[in-house]
Order: sequence, then C-alpha cells, then structure tokens
Amino acid sequence: SYNVYIKGGRFADYTRVDSELIRDYGTYGRVDIPGLAQGVYAIRVVPVSSGAEDASSASDVTDITVKPFDRSGFAFHNFSGVGAYKDNGELKDEARVLYVTAATAKTCKLNVRQKSNDTTGTEFTGLQAIITAYQKGYETRPLDVRIIGTIRDTDMDKLGSSAEGLQIKGKNNTSPMNITVEGIGDDAAIWGFGILVRACNSVELSNFAVMLCMDDCISLDTDNYHCWIHHLDV
Repeated sequence: SYNVYIKGGRFADYTRVDSELIRDYGTYGRVDIPGLAQGVYAIRVVPVSSGAEDASSASDVTDITVKPFDRSGFAFHNFSGVGAYKDNGELKDEARVLYVTAATAKTCKLNVRQKSNDTTGTEFTGLQAIITAYQKGYETRPLDVRIIGTIRDTDMDKLGSSAEGLQIKGKNNTSPMNITVEGIGDDAAIWGFGILVRACNSVELSNFAVMLCMDDCISLDTDNYHCWIHHLDV
C-alpha cells in the first residue's frame, strides 16, 4: 500500500492525508485531497511494505497549483461558507468528515447533538439516520460526507423520502446546517435514488453522479436558502 503526505498552505511540514482518500484501482492508484486553500503544494507518496514505510523509495511531486472554486454565485448572496467548507476551500472549524462507501453506508457512525446542553451527542448509525439527526437543529458542527465509489439504494440504511431517496431536511431555513455531500475522485455515484433537500440552509452537493433515480435526481423542495449544487452528473 501507500501513504500520502501533503505540504503547503496551512501544512508547514508534510502531513499525512486520510487513508480513505488513497484508492487502489488494480492497475494504478489514486489519491484525492479536498479541502486545500488556493496556493502551491507538494505531495509525497511513500510505499508501505509489511506495515512499514520505505522512505528510501518515496516520490515527491512539487509545484502543484491549487485554484479555488468560483464562490460568487447566488448561493453566496449575503452569505459565506456554504456547506462544510470555508470560502477559501478549507474545512470549517470543528468540521467532521464521514467517509461513506457501499460497504459502510449502513454501518457508519457519528455522534449528533439532540438537545441544547448536549456536548457530545447521541450516536447514530447509517448515513440517512445521521443526516436525519441533524434536523433537530442542535448540532452545529459542520459535516462533510465524502462518497467513495458507487452507493446503491440497497446499500443504504434507509431512505428518508419514499419518493426521492436520501432526504436532507433542516429544522427551518434560517438555521445553517453546514452539510456538504461530495464525491471523491472521478467515479463517485449514487445509484437507484436521488436526494431531496427541504427547509435547509447552507447545504452543498458536489462532484458525484446520480444514476437511475426514483423521481428527481436532485430535488430542492420548499424553503431552501444558500444551497450550492455544482459539478454533478445527473
């Protein structure tokens, strides 16, 4: 296997990226590193053999230029930081990352606050259950859901909307949810269902495909504010 490190921006020294971002496609490997501010970076790839890094065989790539997304659209009118990211492209403070694959969509776990004086939250299992838990509005920590590979309807714990599929619903349209659902790489997809966004503020959907949806691929239904839908294949 391989470990991958990033240097530049807020990373003064080489910093290891999450292992979930490194994938083996049989004939080649790929790493994607979201959450970088505009700037120049270097990447180091280190082979791992028998559980130990072989630093002598590491490879460095330098002078990688990262450019920002255009964040001047209507979703940002009188608002900044749609979803789990800051306007500079980095994750917001206290943001949590949830990696979801076909194998983990039913079993992924996250603590979500369910009352005002709750400091740690209640543990929820499954992607839909976790997102539904945000509806009460007590959880203020941003959430970045990162989809890896294809997630089918049969992989899901449940679907919040019988008509559309995965439901992202807020308490009201004035309380920012700060949720991003994004695909990693160029092969992320949901299959057999779409996404319903309802009464939400500050939700981002990006970089994945929606295939063979139930009704709408993406449904923005009722009282949504500052929702940014971009770079999708539907």
